[in-house]
Amino acid sequence: MLWLHDQAMGHGLDLRDEFRSAAELAFSFLVKDLGFASAELTEHGLLFRGDGLCVDVWLIEGHEPEVATGVAVVGPDGWKGRLAWLDDLYIASGCGPAQDVPGSAPTRRSTMKRVHQQAVALLRLMTHLSAPELRQLITRCTGS
Repeated sequence: MLWLHDQAMGHGLDLRDEFRSAAELAFSFLVKDLGFASAELTEHGLLFRGDGLCVDVWLIEGHEPEVATGVAVVGPDGWKGRLAWLDDLYIASGCGPAQDVPGSAPTRRSTMKRVHQQAVALLRLMTHLSAPELRQLITRCTGS
């Protein structure tokens, strides 16, 4: 795993590192099955780049911690459009209710559970729609 540097230094994993490890594993279908590049470390979590799409998986810490996944269209020139949130895309596509894509993560355990739930929802969305349909939906949901 990419994020085990703290253990090598004699420390246990902090929440952000544990989140990144869990997200890398849960969203590995993007790389293994859908041809996305391996996860890139970002300020908020991980970024997966694919052909015409990118997926951001965030851990938003603070007073009300949250796990959030966004999908954006990437143009042929590499320009990344506005991010559409997974829960909005999931509902708009008819995949199911917002309850299938919870974000609230007040505990370490709930954070790991949200990562898994959002990965499952993204997989369902991406198998429900073709790539062009998903890109059109993202454009509709972001108004761009």
